[in-house]
Amino acid sequence: MKKTLFSHLFVYILSGSIVIISLFSFLTFQITGDRFDDYLSDRFVAERENVIETIEATYIDEGAWDDQVLFSIIQNAMHSHIIVRVEDTDGDEIISQTAPMRQHMQGMQRTELIPNENWLEEEIELVSDGEAIGTAFITYPGFLDYTDEEEEFLQDLTLLIFLMGILSVVIAGIMAYLISKRLSKPIAATSRMTQQIAQGKTLGAIKGDEKISELYYLQESVNTLAAQLAEQKVIRNQMVSDLAHEVRTPLTTLQGNIEAMLDGVWEVTPERLSSLNRQVKRLAHLIQMIDQLEDAETSRNKLTLEKVDSKDLLSSVVIAFEPQADVKRISLILKAQPVTFEADRNKIDQVLSNLLSNAIKFTPEGGEVIILSKHTHTDLIIVIKDNGQGIPSRNVDFIFERFYQVEPSRNSELNGQGIGLAVVKSIVEAHKGTVDVKSEVGSGTTFTLTLPLKQQKTT
Repeated sequence: MKKTLFSHLFVYILSGSIVIISLFSFLTFQITGDRFDDYLSDRFVAERENVIETIEATYIDEGAWDDQVLFSIIQNAMHSHIIVRVEDTDGDEIISQTAPMRQHMQGMQRTELIPNENWLEEEIELVSDGEAIGTAFITYPGFLDYTDEEEEFLQDLTLLIFLMGILSVVIAGIMAYLISKRLSKPIAATSRMTQQIAQGKTLGAIKGDEKISELYYLQESVNTLAAQLAEQKVIRNQMVSDLAHEVRTPLTTLQGNIEAMLDGVWEVTPERLSSLNRQVKRLAHLIQMIDQLEDAETSRNKLTLEKVDSKDLLSSVVIAFEPQADVKRISLILKAQPVTFEADRNKIDQVLSNLLSNAIKFTPEGGEVIILSKHTHTDLIIVIKDNGQGIPSRNVDFIFERFYQVEPSRNSELNGQGIGLAVVKSIVEAHKGTVDVKSEVGSGTTFTLTLPLKQQKTT
């Protein structure tokens, strides 16, 4: 079973936090313990040196050894776990912790001051004014055990670190929960919406004021996708209806006329046969347009490239449409900058023919169509502009869809099937170019083609 994003985030964040907290606590305890041991060691060395300096200073003050003063010094040294024995320069013992003193310490349960085989002994020369005055023998534990106070301090420190670790884990768990929920909730909502979209349901936009930019753009993209899919569904339904009508109308006419002739209701005359022939041509034209679209999409990587002169190409297309324009007294105005570019001449000719045919078709009598071209260092730009009826703004984004028509096909005065512009877009994209449209109702439409002067070779 797949785990949710929330559970993954929660486990990862909490696990990472526990690892970091545990490592931090362990290092804190280790470093604190090591530093505490170093502190005790440094303190013991300082106390030992202080004992030696005090013994030497006593001799300097008195000019000779004073047993009572030395006894006081070595008695204080025992509180620092230091046992001292002093000899003069002749090797005679001046003073030391005697057995009675040690027994006294044992009676006070100071067993840590009873020397054993683990204790160390140092021999230190005593000096006064640069001259040797004797020798001090320092005996001390090789490994210092902690006192009760020190043990209690370390235990308190360990408990504090442990409690802080537990508290940190609890806080990390709360934060992991909040962060996981914050990140997973909008993603889960978006996921549910995409699943519903995949099931074909029509949905509204995801609501919410998302503050995280990546999640905001994700939701916006899904909202846009849902809106486009809903629009595409309407277009497909309209396409099926339009295509069915385009085919049904001539077939119904043909069937009715032929049955009437077979039943003898209508006489077979050249006029009726000519009418039937027009319906057959209408069906053939529809099928031809569908074939053109299919060929354009299946042959994107099968362009027959050649060097084409832009002005020569545009001139030939304009000449071909002059008779059609003369019928409506439409002026065809060509303004072209000559430039050579790489393209499949036949397919670009088809693109220009479709666009120019539409421009003439939707331009009223006495209007004009302007065809101009210019170029940059990398691109050829062709503009076809008319002053016809224009396209409503709500339809502009869909005119390159298959079978989409601004005017429903049931109104077949203009004999359109909504395929020509889909062919245009497919061919232009096959040439790695773009086609853009700007239109205003009542003012006309402008199509802009941008084609690279040199096609990139594909491997």
